[in-house]
Amino acid sequence: MADVRVRIAPSPTGFLHIGTAKTALFNWLFARKYNGTFILRLEDTDVERSAEEYAQAMCEGFHWLGIDWDEGPEFGGVPEKGGYGPYRQSQRRELHRQEAFRLLAEGKAYKCFCTKEELEEMREQARQQKLPPRYNGTWRNATPEQVAAMGDAPYAVRFKVPEGETVIQDLVQGEVRTNNKEYDDFVILKPNGDPIFHLAVVVDDGTMKISHVIRGDDHLTNAARHVMLFNALGYDLPKFAHLPMVLDEAGKKFSKRLHGANVLDWRDDGYLPEALINYVVLLGWTPEEEGRELFTRDELVEHFSVERLGASPAKFDLKKLQWLNGQHIRRLTAEQLRDRVVPILEKAGFDTGAKSEAWLTKMTEICQTKIPTLNDIVPYTDFFFAEPAEYEEKAVGKQWRKEGGLDRMRTIRGLLEGITSWDHDTLKAAYEKLSEESGVALGQFVHPTRLACTGKSVGPGLFELLELLGKDVCMKRMDKAIRFIETTEEKAS
Repeated sequence: MADVRVRIAPSPTGFLHIGTAKTALFNWLFARKYNGTFILRLEDTDVERSAEEYAQAMCEGFHWLGIDWDEGPEFGGVPEKGGYGPYRQSQRRELHRQEAFRLLAEGKAYKCFCTKEELEEMREQARQQKLPPRYNGTWRNATPEQVAAMGDAPYAVRFKVPEGETVIQDLVQGEVRTNNKEYDDFVILKPNGDPIFHLAVVVDDGTMKISHVIRGDDHLTNAARHVMLFNALGYDLPKFAHLPMVLDEAGKKFSKRLHGANVLDWRDDGYLPEALINYVVLLGWTPEEEGRELFTRDELVEHFSVERLGASPAKFDLKKLQWLNGQHIRRLTAEQLRDRVVPILEKAGFDTGAKSEAWLTKMTEICQTKIPTLNDIVPYTDFFFAEPAEYEEKAVGKQWRKEGGLDRMRTIRGLLEGITSWDHDTLKAAYEKLSEESGVALGQFVHPTRLACTGKSVGPGLFELLELLGKDVCMKRMDKAIRFIETTEEKAS
């Protein structure tokens, strides 16, 4: 496929929404699949709502996901690049005005001098007739003399909607036919000279040689207007693909107020960008390999195809995202995972600098198959950095308060005291021998030890964590646990 040029054109009026991220990903994958060009264009003409801080927040989201652009504005420290700039819509205003006046000169648009009061009267008449508000075409066929007579009166420029119908062969939605009578002559230039979205987006797409417009299906109602403008302006018509929106777990539009609507919420919650990309793509694309769900970024590029995009909205499934995140965590090397979790441990207040790199790698490795998110490294490893302040109450009742609990702990302590080679294999063999000789299940020795050394009932493998804690620390914690059991038994008696 030759000369693929696609774009994402977000408005910097807030954070990077999960729905915008999905659209960006499909455009990015399409460009990478066909060695095309992925363009970032900021639609920042909403002066009241746009702000540079929002642009930077959106940029941070793109960077975290690893969505890089081939052309775009100066953004997040990346200089402007590309030969079709500027890439901020606010800097293209004169081009938009120029094209509006070209349509005016060619008779494809006209000046409308209707006042606000006249327009409101039209809307009121439509309301009374229970019809959608529309312009009645007052100035559509005005003579040059009538226009000249208005002098310097303010006017809007309206597009002269042609007769007939507009047909779009949408790559996702199929054939979409619209009778042009459904549209009134819509404004393309406001009386203050500002371009309307419909004109600006078409001029930008046309002059930037966009080959495929891949966007949310909330723009499907705009598509016919845009095709009319493309044809009127004489631009090459891009192919359209309108993607269904992302729904929340309740099946409703993913509100901006919901946690998770902001892409960076998932980063803060300890999810990998690889996992979020994998999951979000599956919200609108079905792999050719039936049942397959796990993909790396490169594998998504390899297997992606527009033909397998779905037309129905997908509901967000947190459990599936959690599963995918766990799978991607396990795909990392222990060193890669270590580098991602160490900052989280440091943020939690733990002194990782006191440990060697090899020790931190081993600590990470023994948790790799256990943690569903990066943030879970904290409760899974906090006992390595600080002595447990308390013991899980339920586990205390189950492991220590039952008959023989204290004696069993003393037996375990004696076992540990006699071990001279403090490593995983020796510890494991000693526990297994004790279990075999006593006729007591291995878990009856493993679980009380874990509780004493970590304060918890779950965590990394016992023998791995004992090795990393070291014999001195383990013995001190066993002694503390035994004193705790003795004290509570005395109180109970």
